[in-house]
Amino acid sequence: MDIKRITDYIFLDSRPEKADLVMVFGTSSQEPLQVVKKIYSDRLVEKILLSGGENRNTGRNEAREMALKLIDLGVAMTDIIVEDRSTNTLENVLFSKRVIEEEIGFKNIRRMLVVVKSYHSRRALMTLKRHFPKGVEILPVTYDLLGFNRNDWHESEVGRKKVAGEMERIEKYLAKGDIEEL
Repeated sequence: MDIKRITDYIFLDSRPEKADLVMVFGTSSQEPLQVVKKIYSDRLVEKILLSGGENRNTGRNEAREMALKLIDLGVAMTDIIVEDRSTNTLENVLFSKRVIEEEIGFKNIRRMLVVVKSYHSRRALMTLKRHFPKGVEILPVTYDLLGFNRNDWHESEVGRKKVAGEMERIEKYLAKGDIEEL
């Protein structure tokens, strides 16, 4: 196994830049909330799209929970858009695409930030590339989770398991046509 090759492939560089919108992939973890709050506070974006339905482990709605917590952190409710039905990455993208079309219009989105787990960043962006309009530039803003990062994932069982799972899913979803190589 070539650790450097896998690392460079799976883990995308975080690129927080000024954008028209930030999308947050659903999760029950708290880490992305601080990332989004900083992006919003730094005025890199004015609108936040939270995507995520019912979490199968907690039974709670990920997007609605994140929205409430961001409001508690000082984000204006009027700057939050919620997609609260998706249960996986493909649904996050497809359902969010519909919400963006209805709420904002893709003609108003030239650049979009995507807050996503570091080890999930490539597959998330591959899914967005396949399904979003080609004129939208999509930049990852990553965060680490589960005690590993791009430098040490191979040293922990959970890191190896998560990265191997992403490699398998990428291969599977490329074959199905659900994602597109970056």
